[in-house]
Formats: sequence, structure tokens, C-alpha cells
Amino acid sequence: MSSPRRILLLQLKRIGDAILTAPAVAALRAAHPQAEIVAVVPGVVAPLAECFTGLDRVLAWHPNRPNLAVWASVIFGEWDLTLDFTGTDRSAALAWLSRAQRIAGYARFVSERWRERAYTELSDASVRELHTVDFHLALTGCSPANGASLRLPNVEVPTLAESYAVVHIGTAREEKFWPVERWAEVITHLVNEQKLPVVLTGTNAGLERPHLDRLREMLRVPVTDLTGKLSLVQTTAVIARSKIALGVDSMAMHLAAMFEKPQVVLFGPTNPHHWRPRHPLAVTLLAGTENPLVETQPREKGGSMELISTRQLIGAMNRVLV
Repeated sequence: MSSPRRILLLQLKRIGDAILTAPAVAALRAAHPQAEIVAVVPGVVAPLAECFTGLDRVLAWHPNRPNLAVWASVIFGEWDLTLDFTGTDRSAALAWLSRAQRIAGYARFVSERWRERAYTELSDASVRELHTVDFHLALTGCSPANGASLRLPNVEVPTLAESYAVVHIGTAREEKFWPVERWAEVITHLVNEQKLPVVLTGTNAGLERPHLDRLREMLRVPVTDLTGKLSLVQTTAVIARSKIALGVDSMAMHLAAMFEKPQVVLFGPTNPHHWRPRHPLAVTLLAGTENPLVETQPREKGGSMELISTRQLIGAMNRVLV
């Protein structure tokens, strides 16, 4: 088959999963420089997806809406290649309706016979064995591209110090939060010892809110609190311009990794083998392990976030800031 002229990408998962699809998009662009590449992503992700290197157009999928424009674009798009990074009933239906010459999905997501018929080919990539970035790259069949997978968004953000640290304590799962009093100690160290202003980012909603409220009560040093005040794209810009980013396994740390920012990421119940930042300016700490991780295993055993000490994080942070 000749090089595809029009490529459709389906990524309807959470923000973090979408971010880790960006290297696959960049790889497709490098392999097919003349193709038009279009992605269907959740509405909340759409503004950020506009920053993915290599994407020509983004179609926003909104839950609980008809999404007639998306369906029409998929059905009448005359696609040469469709890649389904999602693996759900909805994405399989969209893939099948695209009527592309080649429609690829993951074999591990084909749980029902009808789903298998939606694709012309299936990737045997193992989500258990691979980092998520490599899992998505495997579906494209392309080699990793050189250069950044995300472009720094041209967006206005609040005026900040020339050099600052981003602290993002939030996450989507309660068991992934690190004790608030330890964050207060780390922030105090950054301000008093490192003389580095601290910017708090996050939604200031849902599971984050009570943790942030307690943190604000505990802090005795000044911080710039931008929680709940930034869009996803503005958050991206603030992280991309920071000197260092600190947080737990979350979309914010995936963003920092895309820009290869100095960062320290804390892992407890989730396996860093699949989600960790892999650039040389990143340090990964795993609960129950004293030293920063150098190698990971597909079945890495984690533990309670409380097993990561303040001393470990400050030590890793000082190492990155040298």
C-alpha cells in the first residue's frame, strides 16, 4: 500500500493517556510528512491536542452529546488509515465506520467477536510489558521521531517569577496522594533553602480539594496558588516554563516529561514501568524503594505512598536542581 494521504486517530481515554499518545502522533508525522492527520479526542483534551506535533485537525468528542459532526467526519472522511488507540465499543464502531483501507487496533482489547471485525489488522503489543508511550508507538508501526512531541502553547498565563518550581499534588485516585504535611515540608525547603518560588497547579476540585485545603492551612511560606485558575493548555504552559516540576503519577507529570523538564515523580500503587518519565532530567521514586529507580520491571511491586519519605524527595529534588 502507498503512503496514506489521510490518517484518523481515535484516542478517547483520559487526559494522561492522551498525552502519552503524542509521541505516536509525532512518529506518524515523521513517517508520513505529506499526510493529513486528524484525531478524535475527548472535548476536555481537544485544546491540548491542538499542541501535538504533527496533528492537522482535532475533532472533539463530548460525552452525553450526539456528536453528529464527529460521526459525519469519520463516516465521510475517505480515510486511508485509521488507528484506534482506545479499544472500547465506541472507538471500535468509529473505526469500522471510517471505512479506511487499513484499520488497526490492539489485539488485547478485542474481547468480542464483532470488535475483531472492525479492524483489518491487530497489534500484538503487550500493555503489561511496555511503557505506555511504546505501546502506542507499536500501533503506528513507526520509529520514534526526533524532537518534541508537544509544542509550547502560545497562551497567556499569570505573570510568574523568571525561575520557579511547579508542585502538582493532585491525581485521579485517592491512594496516589502523598501526605500533605510532607508536601508542606518540601515546599518550605524550596522557598527557604533553594530560594525558588513555588507555583501550585491543579483543579482545586474533586479529590484534590481537601488535600489542597489542608496544604494551604499548613503552609507558612508564600506560594503562587493557581489551582482552579488555569485551563489545561495554560497549565501546560506553566509547567513547560518551570525550572522543576514535582508531583505524583499524574497528567501534570506526563506533561513535564513531554517537555523534558527536570522533575521528580512519586509512584505508589501504580507501576512506573508503564507511566514513568524516561528523559535524563527525571527522577522516579517508588514506595518501598530507598533509592531512585534506574530500572523497572513489568510487574513492579509498589506500596503505600506513605513509604516515600520527605528526605527522599528533597534529596532527589536537590540532585535534579544541581
